[in-house]
Amino acid sequence: MEPTVLAGGFATIIGLICNFKSERRATSDDEFKEFMLWLESKRHKQTITEINSNHLLGLGIKSLLSENHDAVMKQLNILDESMMQLASQINGFKNISSAINPNIELSQQAISVIRQIDKSGGSSIIDVTCNQTSFILMDASESIEISEPRFIEDDLGQLVKLGFLIPDRGSNGSRIFRITRSAIKYLGVSN
Repeated sequence: MEPTVLAGGFATIIGLICNFKSERRATSDDEFKEFMLWLESKRHKQTITEINSNHLLGLGIKSLLSENHDAVMKQLNILDESMMQLASQINGFKNISSAINPNIELSQQAISVIRQIDKSGGSSIIDVTCNQTSFILMDASESIEISEPRFIEDDLGQLVKLGFLIPDRGSNGSRIFRITRSAIKYLGVSN
Protein backbone atom coordinates (compact mmCIF):
# COMPACT_ATOMS: atom_id res chain seq x y z
CA MET A 1 0.00 0.00 0.00
CA GLU A 2 1.45 3.33 -1.07
CA PRO A 3 1.21 6.17 1.49
CA THR A 4 -0.79 9.23 0.57
CA VAL A 5 1.16 12.45 0.44
CA LEU A 6 0.01 15.88 1.54
CA ALA A 7 1.11 18.78 -0.61
CA GLY A 8 4.48 19.63 0.95
CA GLY A 9 3.91 16.70 3.36
CA PHE A 10 6.81 17.03 5.77
CA ALA A 11 6.84 20.83 5.74
CA THR A 12 3.07 20.91 6.24
CA ILE A 13 3.11 18.58 9.25
CA ILE A 14 6.10 20.32 10.85
CA GLY A 15 4.56 23.75 10.21
CA LEU A 16 1.30 22.69 11.82
CA ILE A 17 3.08 21.22 14.84
CA CYS A 18 5.06 24.46 15.15
CA ASN A 19 1.87 26.54 15.02
CA PHE A 20 0.14 24.26 17.52
CA LYS A 21 3.06 24.39 19.97
CA SER A 22 3.42 28.17 19.53
CA GLU A 23 -0.24 28.77 20.35
CA ARG A 24 -0.18 26.54 23.43
CA ARG A 25 2.26 26.91 26.29
CA ALA A 26 0.58 24.47 28.67
CA THR A 27 0.80 20.78 28.04
CA SER A 28 -1.95 18.25 28.61
CA ASP A 29 -1.83 14.55 29.37
CA ASP A 30 -2.67 13.78 25.74
CA GLU A 31 -0.93 16.29 23.47
CA PHE A 32 -1.69 14.17 20.40
CA LYS A 33 -5.44 14.27 21.08
CA GLU A 34 -5.21 18.03 21.67
CA PHE A 35 -3.27 18.40 18.40
CA MET A 36 -5.90 16.46 16.46
CA LEU A 37 -8.68 18.61 17.98
CA TRP A 38 -6.66 21.71 17.12
CA LEU A 39 -6.29 20.51 13.50
CA GLU A 40 -10.04 19.95 13.35
CA SER A 41 -10.74 23.45 14.68
CA LYS A 42 -8.39 24.89 12.04
CA ARG A 43 -10.11 22.85 9.32
CA HIS A 44 -7.13 20.71 8.28
CA LYS A 45 -9.26 17.73 7.25
CA GLN A 46 -6.77 16.32 4.72
CA THR A 47 -3.99 16.40 7.33
CA ILE A 48 -6.21 14.59 9.86
CA THR A 49 -7.03 11.95 7.24
CA GLU A 50 -3.32 11.53 6.42
CA ILE A 51 -2.37 11.14 10.10
CA ASN A 52 -5.20 8.67 10.75
CA SER A 53 -4.27 6.56 7.71
CA ASN A 54 -0.51 6.50 8.36
CA HIS A 55 0.27 4.70 11.61
CA LEU A 56 3.99 5.58 11.56
CA LEU A 57 3.21 9.26 11.02
CA GLY A 58 0.81 9.23 13.97
CA LEU A 59 3.41 7.54 16.19
CA GLY A 60 6.08 10.04 15.13
CA ILE A 61 3.82 12.99 15.93
CA LYS A 62 2.83 11.45 19.30
CA SER A 63 6.49 10.98 20.16
CA LEU A 64 7.39 14.54 19.23
CA LEU A 65 4.44 16.04 21.08
CA SER A 66 5.29 14.07 24.23
CA GLU A 67 8.63 15.88 24.50
CA ASN A 68 9.16 18.99 26.62
CA HIS A 69 7.65 22.11 25.01
CA ASP A 70 10.89 24.11 25.12
CA ALA A 71 12.90 21.21 23.68
CA VAL A 72 10.43 20.82 20.79
CA MET A 73 10.47 24.56 20.08
CA LYS A 74 14.29 24.50 20.06
CA GLN A 75 14.29 21.57 17.62
CA LEU A 76 11.73 23.32 15.40
CA ASN A 77 13.88 26.47 15.34
CA ILE A 78 16.92 24.42 14.28
CA LEU A 79 14.85 22.77 11.55
CA ASP A 80 13.53 26.16 10.42
CA GLU A 81 17.07 27.53 10.18
CA SER A 82 18.23 24.51 8.17
CA MET A 83 15.30 24.80 5.77
CA MET A 84 16.05 28.50 5.22
CA GLN A 85 19.70 27.69 4.52
CA LEU A 86 18.65 25.16 1.92
CA ALA A 87 16.09 27.53 0.42
CA SER A 88 18.63 30.35 0.19
CA GLN A 89 20.10 28.81 -2.97
CA ILE A 90 16.91 27.64 -4.70
CA ASN A 91 15.21 29.90 -7.23
CA GLY A 92 11.80 30.98 -6.08
CA PHE A 93 12.65 30.53 -2.40
CA LYS A 94 15.85 32.58 -2.27
CA ASN A 95 14.09 35.95 -1.82
CA ILE A 96 11.73 34.63 0.85
CA SER A 97 14.58 33.08 2.82
CA SER A 98 16.73 36.21 2.70
CA ALA A 99 13.75 38.42 3.62
CA ILE A 100 13.13 36.37 6.76
CA ASN A 101 16.79 36.11 7.74
CA PRO A 102 19.38 37.81 5.49
CA ASN A 103 22.26 36.10 7.35
CA ILE A 104 21.11 32.49 6.90
CA GLU A 105 22.43 31.88 3.38
CA LEU A 106 24.53 28.84 2.57
CA SER A 107 27.76 30.32 1.22
CA GLN A 108 28.92 30.06 -2.38
CA GLN A 109 32.10 28.40 -1.14
CA ALA A 110 30.11 25.68 0.64
CA ILE A 111 28.13 25.00 -2.52
CA SER A 112 31.33 25.08 -4.55
CA VAL A 113 32.85 22.35 -2.35
CA ILE A 114 29.99 19.92 -2.96
CA ARG A 115 29.84 20.89 -6.66
CA GLN A 116 33.55 20.14 -7.07
CA ILE A 117 33.18 16.74 -5.39
CA ASP A 118 30.15 15.97 -7.57
CA LYS A 119 31.83 17.15 -10.79
CA SER A 120 34.88 15.00 -10.08
CA GLY A 121 32.70 11.91 -9.76
CA GLY A 122 34.44 11.30 -6.46
CA SER A 123 32.92 10.51 -3.13
CA SER A 124 35.09 12.37 -0.62
CA ILE A 125 37.75 14.94 0.18
CA ILE A 126 40.63 14.62 2.61
CA ASP A 127 42.19 17.40 4.70
CA VAL A 128 45.89 17.61 3.83
CA THR A 129 46.51 20.87 5.70
CA CYS A 130 50.18 21.67 6.21
CA ASN A 131 50.88 25.41 6.24
CA GLN A 132 47.56 26.34 4.64
CA THR A 133 44.11 24.83 4.39
CA SER A 134 44.00 22.32 1.57
CA PHE A 135 41.64 19.52 0.65
CA ILE A 136 42.24 16.86 -1.98
CA LEU A 137 39.56 14.94 -3.86
CA MET A 138 40.36 11.40 -2.77
CA ASP A 139 39.13 9.71 -5.95
CA ALA A 140 40.66 12.25 -8.33
CA SER A 141 43.85 13.40 -6.53
CA GLU A 142 43.20 17.04 -7.34
CA SER A 143 42.77 19.95 -4.97
CA ILE A 144 39.46 21.49 -4.06
CA GLU A 145 39.40 25.18 -4.87
CA ILE A 146 38.89 27.16 -1.68
CA SER A 147 38.12 30.83 -2.29
CA GLU A 148 37.80 31.87 1.37
CA PRO A 149 40.18 29.75 3.47
CA ARG A 150 39.33 31.53 6.72
CA PHE A 151 35.68 30.40 6.43
CA ILE A 152 36.22 26.83 5.21
CA GLU A 153 35.69 25.33 8.67
CA ASP A 154 32.38 27.18 9.01
CA ASP A 155 31.32 26.02 5.55
CA LEU A 156 32.28 22.40 6.23
CA GLY A 157 30.40 22.58 9.53
CA GLN A 158 27.28 23.85 7.75
CA LEU A 159 27.52 21.12 5.11
CA VAL A 160 27.83 18.47 7.83
CA LYS A 161 24.92 20.00 9.79
CA LEU A 162 22.73 19.90 6.68
CA GLY A 163 23.68 16.27 5.99
CA PHE A 164 25.52 17.09 2.74
CA LEU A 165 28.86 15.81 4.03
CA ILE A 166 29.63 13.02 6.48
CA PRO A 167 32.77 13.59 8.59
CA ASP A 168 35.17 10.69 9.03
CA ARG A 169 38.82 10.02 9.91
CA GLY A 170 41.44 8.36 7.77
CA SER A 171 43.77 5.65 9.09
CA ASN A 172 46.39 8.32 9.80
CA GLY A 173 43.85 10.50 11.64
CA SER A 174 43.32 13.00 8.83
CA ARG A 175 39.83 14.42 8.37
CA ILE A 176 37.73 13.07 5.53
CA PHE A 177 34.39 14.42 4.33
CA ARG A 178 32.17 12.13 2.27
CA ILE A 179 29.43 13.54 0.03
CA THR A 180 25.84 12.33 0.50
CA ARG A 181 22.93 11.69 -1.82
CA SER A 182 21.20 14.67 -0.22
CA ALA A 183 23.99 16.95 -1.44
CA ILE A 184 23.64 15.68 -5.00
CA LYS A 185 19.86 16.11 -4.90
CA TYR A 186 20.31 19.64 -3.54
CA LEU A 187 22.67 20.52 -6.38
CA GLY A 188 19.96 19.42 -8.79
CA VAL A 189 17.49 22.02 -7.45
CA SER A 190 19.84 24.89 -6.51
CA ASN A 191 21.38 27.41 -8.90
